[in-house]
Amino acid sequence: MKPIIYLIGVGNYTEVIIELAEDCGYDVKGLYHYNNERIGELVLGVPIIGCTEEVYKEDISNLNFAVTMGENKLRCQIAEKLRLLGANTPNLIHPNAFISPSAVIGEGCFIHLNAKISTNCTLGNDCVIDFNSLVAHHARLDNGCYLSSLSMVGSYCKLGKRVLLGMNALVIPLKLILGDDCIVGAKANVTKSFPDNTVLIGNPAKPLIKK
Repeated sequence: MKPIIYLIGVGNYTEVIIELAEDCGYDVKGLYHYNNERIGELVLGVPIIGCTEEVYKEDISNLNFAVTMGENKLRCQIAEKLRLLGANTPNLIHPNAFISPSAVIGEGCFIHLNAKISTNCTLGNDCVIDFNSLVAHHARLDNGCYLSSLSMVGSYCKLGKRVLLGMNALVIPLKLILGDDCIVGAKANVTKSFPDNTVLIGNPAKPLIKK
């Protein structure tokens, strides 16, 4: 019998996580929306069965959940609340992803098709490693990071909490550090370290100056 999992969130990325969970051998039993307006609707054949606030009032001890919001801060907040209430947030790792046996991965992570987590990497809780992305050896990602498709974190680099890398972004393997909540634009090449809350674009990547 397949293990059962419930998903929090109903959006386009939820459909991606439905398929990932099924590829990982789970039976996706139901979805929870932020309100009750869509109860009964089907998303890829999975019913919306309630709203998120109702989940917090139920006994969810040892039930499996995945939080499908793409927004890093919100995903982390909800996942941590579920864990505090006794729920499980298992890692969803595609069968065709590569995970080094020496890598250390937290809880609630999504690791997609053809992603690679290399030797002695560390991932915190609730990270997303999208299709064909790479975390090179000895790199460290804190909680809630999101690597979009084809992005790469180079060897010995460190990302703070909730860092977002856009598609095809690259953090050069020079022991670089990106602070919490940094955003790296698509195709940007990061060649030096930056502090918290920096938005980076270009090659080499430079801070976006707001006018």
